[in-house]
Formats: sequence, structure tokens, C-alpha cells
Amino acid sequence: MRTDKENQVIEAAYGVFFRYGFARTTMGDLAKAAGMSRPALYLVYPGKLEVFQAVADWMSDNMLESFRTDLKADWPLERKLLHVLEVCIAKPFEEVKANPDAYDLVAMDGQMPELHRVYGKLQVYLSDLLEDAVKQSGLKTTACELARTLMSAMRGFKLAAKDGKDLRQLMALQLSLTMAALGQPV
Repeated sequence: MRTDKENQVIEAAYGVFFRYGFARTTMGDLAKAAGMSRPALYLVYPGKLEVFQAVADWMSDNMLESFRTDLKADWPLERKLLHVLEVCIAKPFEEVKANPDAYDLVAMDGQMPELHRVYGKLQVYLSDLLEDAVKQSGLKTTACELARTLMSAMRGFKLAAKDGKDLRQLMALQLSLTMAALGQPV
């Protein structure tokens, strides 16, 4: 459980990182946004990397919680997957694209272990969604491997997409191909 001070820092830091990116953000920026001094911030988190990790964990926890409450049991699989990818890939991508200084959050994606944990949590969630469809499909793969393939594709699409519309087209095509492979209605 996070303390009130930790939550204060995390919520403020989210906006700072998505505006300036990781490289350009300083502890001074984070302290100012959180309404505290730098020494006070250092008492809460020892450095920028730890703040970023806390923000990444907070974001993934919020996303997973929203999936649990937003996804409807009667939705087709493709709609569920599209909703998850919209929330965890497309929306953050557009936030970064709106602030060019934050582009390092996309470009450094593969180099930031803090983001690997977030993608890992999302991959597990996708795997759970895909489990029954993969078993019924007869595909020679597991739900975990299919979820890994989807997450890898999404990470690559973020680097290739010109804008949010282009990203969503790439996501939709990948999901259509996945649904066809699973024998699911598109």
C-alpha cells in the first residue's frame, strides 16, 4: 500500500513524465509538480528512476483494474482485446505524441526494465483473455505465446506509427489476423 506522499508524487510525476519524457525530467521538476522540496522528494523516493517505476506500476495497476470493471463478459473476444490495447497502447501513445519531448518513453521502450514489468502484467492479462479461444482453435501455440506476440507487435507498431490513427489501423489489422487464426468472428 502506498502512502499519501507516494501517491502525491506519483500522480504529479505522471504528468511530468508524459510532458517532458524520462531523460528531460529532473527531480526538481518532479518535486515542483508534487508541491514539495527536492529534499522532501528524496525522502519519499531516492531517485528519478524509482519515481518512474512507481508511476509505471501505478499506471499498470490502474489499467488492470479498469479492465476488470470495464470489460463486459458478453463482449466478443476481439472487442475485449481492442479495448485493452486502446487503453494500454493507443492512449499513452497519443499522450506521448502530443508532447514531442516525451518521445523517449516510446523510443526507449525496450531499454527500460521498468516498462518490461508493465508489459509483462499486460501480457498476462491478454493471455488470460485468449486462453479459451487458443484451446478451442487448435493452433499449435499457447495463450502466453500469442499474448507475447501481440504485445511485441504493439510495441513495434508504436515505433512505426505516424500518429494515433495509423497506430489504431495497425492494431485493428493485427487483431483481425489474430481472430482469423483463432477461428473467431471478426
